[in-house]
Amino acid sequence: MTGVAILLAGVLIVVSGAFLAFEAYLNYRPLLPAGGDLQTSITNTVYELLNLVIKLGFLGAMIWAGSILLGKGVDLFKALYVKEKKPKESEETKK
Repeated sequence: MTGVAILLAGVLIVVSGAFLAFEAYLNYRPLLPAGGDLQTSITNTVYELLNLVIKLGFLGAMIWAGSILLGKGVDLFKALYVKEKKPKESEETKK
């Protein structure tokens, strides 16, 4: 039961991270300065790039954590529900 729960939690985190990334992509509107000096333009550009890096870092960490949970859930699921097939002993090995 825990394997399935961890598997579902991993899938949920990965899918929600992908959804948030797609939503941020669709709704992105850069802040364009109305005009002014070079210093204001550079400050606004740095702000936009820093905002983008923070969002990408958050989404990357979220998908990374979800993929770890997904992998652990698959391992637990396989350990609990999939029985390993043992090779049959032949007559030669019994002797």
